[in-house]
Amino acid sequence: MAFYPLEQLSRLHDGYQKAFSVDRLELLLVQQDGKPFILENRCPHMDVPLTHAQLLPSGKIRCRAHGIEFQLESGRAEGPLASQLDCLKKYPVIFDGAFVGVELP
Repeated sequence: MAFYPLEQLSRLHDGYQKAFSVDRLELLLVQQDGKPFILENRCPHMDVPLTHAQLLPSGKIRCRAHGIEFQLESGRAEGPLASQLDCLKKYPVIFDGAFVGVELP
């Protein structure tokens, strides 16, 4: 496994949201309620990038394309299409010194 640093911890804050390309993966780092999350940067509904998704104070992220909301903790969709959609793909957040990042094979 290789560690890929994404951001300095000192730059993270609630509402932080930034896209990264790492080893052919498109990732989105967000922070909500003091907790960072690393997601695949795509909505499972129609593969729309979540780069400009709206972070909601209830621990959710809303895709701007069709308004579908996902729980950041579980990745599960909410609403009428929830049972038909895959969860957001999440990656474990790794802390290494002054950086937050992801480990990939």
